[in-house]
Amino acid sequence: MSGLATSPASLFATVAIAHALAVMSPGPDLAVVTRQTLAHGRRAGLLTALGIAGGISFHVAYGMFGLAFAIERFPALLMVLRVIGAALLLWIGWGAIRAQPLADPVAAMPASDGQRAAAGDFTIGLATNLLNVKAMLFFVALCSAVITGATSTAVKLGLGAWMIVTTGLWFGVVAWTLGHPRIRSRLVRSAHWIDRAMGAILLLLGTGMLWSVLHG
Repeated sequence: MSGLATSPASLFATVAIAHALAVMSPGPDLAVVTRQTLAHGRRAGLLTALGIAGGISFHVAYGMFGLAFAIERFPALLMVLRVIGAALLLWIGWGAIRAQPLADPVAAMPASDGQRAAAGDFTIGLATNLLNVKAMLFFVALCSAVITGATSTAVKLGLGAWMIVTTGLWFGVVAWTLGHPRIRSRLVRSAHWIDRAMGAILLLLGTGMLWSVLHG
């Protein structure tokens, strides 16, 4: 497919704008970062954001170097990924929707932030993004539309690095802002309602994904 952008500068601008609009739109990544930050603190939110950025690196590699070909050769692969991704969203959503109010929310905040396992928070972000089939298909479509065989490796690597870093920065800003002691101390009193709302969104997303697999 011929690229939409004809120069490195216009290609970069095209990809950067499309990626920015996609990454800031509501979806599983935003819901998970919000939930992790309000439930467990700024550090957990930042590690979750870092995990999401790690997931983006896989999507970028797929999009630029052949996931479309793999899906074309093995159509069942996409269905398997959808089912696994839906199961992950349902699992996280079910846990969030059952959130209970803390007896003393403000007093619990420092302990919650300090006792979290870094690997667990990172893994939640990584898995949520990695198994987000919509994100995967977005990167495949975007890269197929704007990147051609003539696009240099340097430009591809630059674009990939840009998308990974800006994704991490965006969700890092979300986690840093929501995790600010003053902001979180105000939100944490009703965090169980926010948690339940995020859980409902994740359950809807997961159910919709399963529905599309069963009736697609």
